[in-house]
Amino acid sequence: MTNYKEWKTAISTFDYDYGTLKRYADCGIKAIEISRSWDRQLDIDWAELKANADKAGIELWSCHLPFCFTVNPASLHHETAHTTVLIDSFIMEKAAAVGIKTFVIHPSSEPIEDEDREKSMEAAKIALHQLADTAERLGAVLCVEDLPRTCLGHDVKEMTELVESDSRLKVCFDVNHLCKKYGTTHKEFIDALGDKIYTLHISDYDFIDEKHFFPGMGKINWNELVTLLEQANYSGPFLYEGGFGPSHWAPEVPFGTFEDAYPRHMTIKELYGKE
Repeated sequence: MTNYKEWKTAISTFDYDYGTLKRYADCGIKAIEISRSWDRQLDIDWAELKANADKAGIELWSCHLPFCFTVNPASLHHETAHTTVLIDSFIMEKAAAVGIKTFVIHPSSEPIEDEDREKSMEAAKIALHQLADTAERLGAVLCVEDLPRTCLGHDVKEMTELVESDSRLKVCFDVNHLCKKYGTTHKEFIDALGDKIYTLHISDYDFIDEKHFFPGMGKINWNELVTLLEQANYSGPFLYEGGFGPSHWAPEVPFGTFEDAYPRHMTIKELYGKE
Protein backbone atom coordinates (compact mmCIF):
# COMPACT_ATOMS: atom_id res chain seq x y z
CA MET A 1 0.00 0.00 0.00
CA THR A 2 1.35 3.42 -0.93
CA ASN A 3 0.87 6.77 0.79
CA TYR A 4 -0.62 9.68 -1.17
CA LYS A 5 1.77 12.07 0.60
CA GLU A 6 4.60 10.51 -1.40
CA TRP A 7 2.96 11.15 -4.78
CA LYS A 8 4.38 14.05 -6.75
CA THR A 9 1.94 16.82 -7.62
CA ALA A 10 1.79 17.32 -11.38
CA ILE A 11 -0.27 19.12 -14.00
CA SER A 12 -1.09 18.83 -17.68
CA THR A 13 -0.12 21.96 -19.60
CA PHE A 14 -0.25 23.42 -23.08
CA ASP A 15 2.34 26.13 -22.39
CA TYR A 16 5.96 25.49 -21.56
CA ASP A 17 7.57 28.94 -21.43
CA TYR A 18 9.81 29.46 -18.42
CA GLY A 19 7.41 31.92 -16.77
CA THR A 20 4.57 29.39 -16.78
CA LEU A 21 6.73 26.55 -15.50
CA LYS A 22 8.18 28.77 -12.78
CA ARG A 23 4.65 29.69 -11.65
CA TYR A 24 3.81 26.00 -11.40
CA ALA A 25 6.98 25.27 -9.44
CA ASP A 26 6.28 28.13 -7.04
CA CYS A 27 2.85 26.58 -6.31
CA GLY A 28 4.33 23.18 -5.50
CA ILE A 29 4.00 21.45 -8.86
CA LYS A 30 6.83 18.96 -9.28
CA ALA A 31 6.15 17.56 -12.77
CA ILE A 32 4.21 18.27 -15.95
CA GLU A 33 2.50 16.53 -18.81
CA ILE A 34 2.81 18.36 -22.12
CA SER A 35 -0.48 18.24 -24.02
CA ARG A 36 -1.28 19.97 -27.30
CA SER A 37 -3.39 19.53 -30.40
CA TRP A 38 -1.63 17.45 -33.05
CA ASP A 39 -0.69 20.41 -35.26
CA ARG A 40 0.65 22.44 -32.34
CA GLN A 41 2.45 19.44 -30.90
CA LEU A 42 4.50 19.14 -34.06
CA ASP A 43 5.66 22.73 -33.41
CA ILE A 44 7.08 22.03 -29.94
CA ASP A 45 10.69 23.10 -29.47
CA TRP A 46 11.71 20.13 -27.36
CA ALA A 47 15.12 21.54 -26.48
CA GLU A 48 13.48 24.74 -25.21
CA LEU A 49 10.93 22.72 -23.23
CA LYS A 50 13.74 20.75 -21.59
CA ALA A 51 15.77 23.86 -20.81
CA ASN A 52 12.81 25.70 -19.29
CA ALA A 53 11.77 22.70 -17.21
CA ASP A 54 15.29 22.19 -15.89
CA LYS A 55 15.60 25.87 -15.02
CA ALA A 56 12.26 25.84 -13.19
CA GLY A 57 13.04 22.57 -11.41
CA ILE A 58 10.11 20.75 -13.04
CA GLU A 59 10.19 17.09 -14.11
CA LEU A 60 9.04 16.25 -17.64
CA TRP A 61 6.82 13.34 -16.64
CA SER A 62 4.59 12.64 -19.62
CA CYS A 63 3.46 13.60 -23.08
CA HIS A 64 -0.19 13.35 -24.08
CA LEU A 65 -0.22 12.13 -27.66
CA PRO A 66 -2.54 14.11 -29.95
CA PHE A 67 -6.21 13.24 -30.30
CA CYS A 68 -8.76 14.24 -32.91
CA PHE A 69 -10.82 12.61 -35.62
CA THR A 70 -7.91 12.65 -38.07
CA VAL A 71 -5.36 11.34 -35.55
CA ASN A 72 -7.20 8.25 -34.46
CA PRO A 73 -5.68 4.84 -33.67
CA ALA A 74 -9.10 3.19 -33.99
CA SER A 75 -9.86 4.57 -37.44
CA LEU A 76 -11.39 2.08 -39.85
CA HIS A 77 -9.60 3.89 -42.66
CA HIS A 78 -6.21 2.22 -43.04
CA GLU A 79 -4.47 5.39 -44.20
CA THR A 80 -5.67 7.37 -41.16
CA ALA A 81 -4.66 4.64 -38.73
CA HIS A 82 -1.25 4.31 -40.38
CA THR A 83 -0.69 8.08 -40.33
CA THR A 84 -1.69 8.17 -36.66
CA VAL A 85 0.99 5.64 -35.78
CA LEU A 86 3.58 7.61 -37.78
CA ILE A 87 2.67 10.94 -36.13
CA ASP A 88 2.58 9.47 -32.63
CA SER A 89 5.88 7.63 -33.14
CA PHE A 90 7.53 10.83 -34.38
CA ILE A 91 6.36 12.73 -31.30
CA MET A 92 7.44 9.92 -29.00
CA GLU A 93 10.93 9.99 -30.50
CA LYS A 94 11.24 13.74 -29.95
CA ALA A 95 9.85 13.64 -26.42
CA ALA A 96 11.96 10.68 -25.34
CA ALA A 97 15.08 12.51 -26.52
CA VAL A 98 14.50 15.10 -23.75
CA GLY A 99 13.76 12.51 -21.09
CA ILE A 100 9.99 11.97 -21.29
CA LYS A 101 9.29 8.29 -20.75
CA THR A 102 5.52 8.22 -20.23
CA PHE A 103 3.08 8.59 -23.10
CA VAL A 104 -0.69 8.89 -22.79
CA ILE A 105 -2.91 7.90 -25.70
CA HIS A 106 -6.64 8.07 -26.42
CA PRO A 107 -7.60 4.69 -27.89
CA SER A 108 -10.08 6.36 -30.26
CA SER A 109 -11.82 9.51 -31.31
CA GLU A 110 -15.61 9.77 -31.48
CA PRO A 111 -18.42 9.17 -32.29
CA ILE A 112 -18.31 5.41 -32.80
CA GLU A 113 -21.48 3.70 -33.97
CA ASP A 114 -22.50 0.45 -32.27
CA GLU A 115 -22.10 -1.51 -35.49
CA ASP A 116 -18.50 -0.27 -35.86
CA ARG A 117 -17.42 -0.84 -32.25
CA GLU A 118 -15.93 -4.31 -32.58
CA LYS A 119 -13.98 -3.39 -35.72
CA SER A 120 -12.79 -0.17 -34.08
CA MET A 121 -11.53 -2.14 -31.07
CA GLU A 122 -9.51 -4.41 -33.33
CA ALA A 123 -8.06 -1.45 -35.23
CA ALA A 124 -7.09 0.22 -31.95
CA LYS A 125 -5.34 -2.93 -30.73
CA ILE A 126 -3.21 -3.06 -33.88
CA ALA A 127 -2.15 0.58 -33.52
CA LEU A 128 -1.52 0.24 -29.78
CA HIS A 129 0.70 -2.78 -30.40
CA GLN A 130 2.74 -0.85 -32.96
CA LEU A 131 3.10 2.12 -30.63
CA ALA A 132 4.01 -0.18 -27.73
CA ASP A 133 6.87 -1.37 -29.94
CA THR A 134 8.02 2.24 -30.27
CA ALA A 135 7.70 2.86 -26.54
CA GLU A 136 9.67 -0.28 -25.71
CA ARG A 137 12.46 0.72 -28.09
CA LEU A 138 12.62 4.13 -26.40
CA GLY A 139 12.60 2.68 -22.90
CA ALA A 140 9.21 4.29 -22.32
CA VAL A 141 5.69 3.32 -21.25
CA LEU A 142 2.50 3.72 -23.30
CA CYS A 143 -0.61 4.39 -21.20
CA VAL A 144 -4.11 3.93 -22.56
CA GLU A 145 -6.60 6.46 -21.20
CA ASP A 146 -10.20 5.62 -20.33
CA LEU A 147 -12.61 7.82 -22.28
CA PRO A 148 -16.24 8.98 -22.03
CA ARG A 149 -19.32 8.74 -24.24
CA THR A 150 -19.01 6.53 -27.35
CA CYS A 151 -15.20 6.52 -27.34
CA LEU A 152 -13.42 3.21 -26.86
CA GLY A 153 -12.51 2.48 -23.26
CA HIS A 154 -15.67 3.94 -21.73
CA ASP A 155 -16.05 1.09 -19.25
CA VAL A 156 -13.86 -1.38 -17.40
CA LYS A 157 -14.65 -4.21 -19.82
CA GLU A 158 -13.33 -2.33 -22.85
CA MET A 159 -10.34 -0.93 -20.99
CA THR A 160 -9.39 -4.40 -19.80
CA GLU A 161 -9.70 -5.77 -23.32
CA LEU A 162 -7.52 -2.99 -24.71
CA VAL A 163 -4.68 -3.16 -22.19
CA GLU A 164 -4.67 -6.96 -22.10
CA SER A 165 -4.16 -7.01 -25.86
CA ASP A 166 -0.47 -6.20 -25.23
CA SER A 167 1.25 -6.86 -21.90
CA ARG A 168 3.40 -3.74 -22.29
CA LEU A 169 0.42 -1.37 -22.13
CA LYS A 170 -0.44 0.52 -18.95
CA VAL A 171 -3.38 2.74 -17.96
CA CYS A 172 -3.84 6.47 -17.60
CA PHE A 173 -6.83 6.69 -15.28
CA ASP A 174 -8.85 9.83 -16.03
CA VAL A 175 -11.15 9.94 -13.03
CA ASN A 176 -13.69 12.25 -14.69
CA HIS A 177 -14.26 10.03 -17.74
CA LEU A 178 -16.28 7.17 -16.24
CA CYS A 179 -19.84 8.10 -17.20
CA LYS A 180 -22.66 6.64 -15.12
CA LYS A 181 -24.43 5.57 -18.32
CA TYR A 182 -21.84 2.86 -18.95
CA GLY A 183 -21.96 1.43 -15.45
CA THR A 184 -18.35 1.42 -14.20
CA THR A 185 -17.56 2.95 -10.81
CA HIS A 186 -14.16 4.17 -9.69
CA LYS A 187 -13.91 1.22 -7.32
CA GLU A 188 -14.72 -1.30 -10.04
CA PHE A 189 -12.17 0.28 -12.34
CA ILE A 190 -9.38 0.26 -9.75
CA ASP A 191 -10.25 -3.25 -8.53
CA ALA A 192 -9.88 -4.55 -12.10
CA LEU A 193 -7.00 -2.44 -13.39
CA GLY A 194 -5.24 -1.04 -10.33
CA ASP A 195 -1.99 -2.88 -11.07
CA LYS A 196 -1.97 -1.32 -14.55
CA ILE A 197 -2.56 2.30 -13.52
CA TYR A 198 0.67 4.14 -14.21
CA THR A 199 -0.47 7.76 -14.32
CA LEU A 200 -3.57 9.84 -13.59
CA HIS A 201 -5.69 12.67 -14.94
CA ILE A 202 -7.33 14.37 -11.97
CA SER A 203 -10.42 16.60 -12.07
CA ASP A 204 -13.99 16.51 -10.81
CA TYR A 205 -17.34 15.96 -12.52
CA ASP A 206 -21.01 15.08 -12.16
CA PHE A 207 -20.77 11.40 -13.24
CA ILE A 208 -22.85 12.27 -16.32
CA ASP A 209 -20.09 13.54 -18.61
CA GLU A 210 -16.56 14.87 -18.33
CA LYS A 211 -16.35 18.36 -16.82
CA HIS A 212 -12.73 18.86 -15.75
CA PHE A 213 -13.88 20.81 -12.71
CA PHE A 214 -11.59 21.61 -9.84
CA PRO A 215 -11.51 18.76 -7.30
CA GLY A 216 -14.21 19.36 -4.75
CA MET A 217 -16.58 21.07 -7.20
CA GLY A 218 -18.16 17.85 -8.46
CA LYS A 219 -19.41 14.61 -6.96
CA ILE A 220 -16.27 12.48 -6.62
CA ASN A 221 -15.64 11.13 -3.12
CA TRP A 222 -11.96 12.08 -3.02
CA ASN A 223 -11.14 10.41 0.27
CA GLU A 224 -12.49 7.11 -1.05
CA LEU A 225 -10.80 7.45 -4.44
CA VAL A 226 -7.38 8.23 -3.04
CA THR A 227 -7.65 5.40 -0.53
CA LEU A 228 -8.47 2.99 -3.38
CA LEU A 229 -5.42 4.20 -5.29
CA GLU A 230 -3.24 3.76 -2.21
CA GLN A 231 -4.54 0.23 -1.75
CA ALA A 232 -3.74 -0.49 -5.41
CA ASN A 233 -0.12 0.58 -4.74
CA TYR A 234 -0.31 3.53 -7.11
CA SER A 235 3.00 5.39 -7.06
CA GLY A 236 2.85 7.81 -9.99
CA PRO A 237 2.12 11.54 -9.84
CA PHE A 238 -1.18 13.09 -8.83
CA LEU A 239 -1.61 14.87 -12.14
CA TYR A 240 -4.28 17.51 -12.53
CA GLU A 241 -5.93 17.97 -15.93
CA GLY A 242 -8.30 20.91 -15.95
CA GLY A 243 -8.60 24.60 -16.67
CA PHE A 244 -7.95 27.45 -14.27
CA GLY A 245 -10.11 30.51 -13.87
CA PRO A 246 -13.41 31.16 -15.69
CA SER A 247 -13.94 28.74 -18.57
CA HIS A 248 -16.60 26.53 -20.09
CA TRP A 249 -15.20 23.63 -18.06
CA ALA A 250 -15.94 25.25 -14.72
CA PRO A 251 -17.93 28.47 -15.17
CA GLU A 252 -18.64 29.04 -11.49
CA VAL A 253 -15.00 29.00 -10.38
CA PRO A 254 -14.46 32.44 -8.79
CA PHE A 255 -10.71 32.46 -9.29
CA GLY A 256 -8.87 34.16 -12.10
CA THR A 257 -5.37 32.74 -11.82
CA PHE A 258 -3.55 29.51 -11.10
CA GLU A 259 -2.06 31.05 -7.99
CA ASP A 260 -5.57 31.78 -6.68
CA ALA A 261 -6.94 28.34 -7.52
CA TYR A 262 -4.15 26.06 -6.44
CA PRO A 263 -4.08 26.74 -2.70
CA ARG A 264 -7.88 26.66 -2.48
CA HIS A 265 -8.66 23.56 -4.51
CA MET A 266 -5.56 21.54 -5.09
CA THR A 267 -3.83 20.87 -1.82
CA ILE A 268 -4.06 17.15 -1.21
CA LYS A 269 -4.21 17.29 2.58
CA GLU A 270 -7.20 19.65 2.68
CA LEU A 271 -8.98 17.86 -0.14
CA TYR A 272 -8.97 14.45 1.46
CA GLY A 273 -9.11 15.40 5.07
CA LYS A 274 -6.28 12.98 5.76
CA GLU A 275 -3.54 13.57 8.26
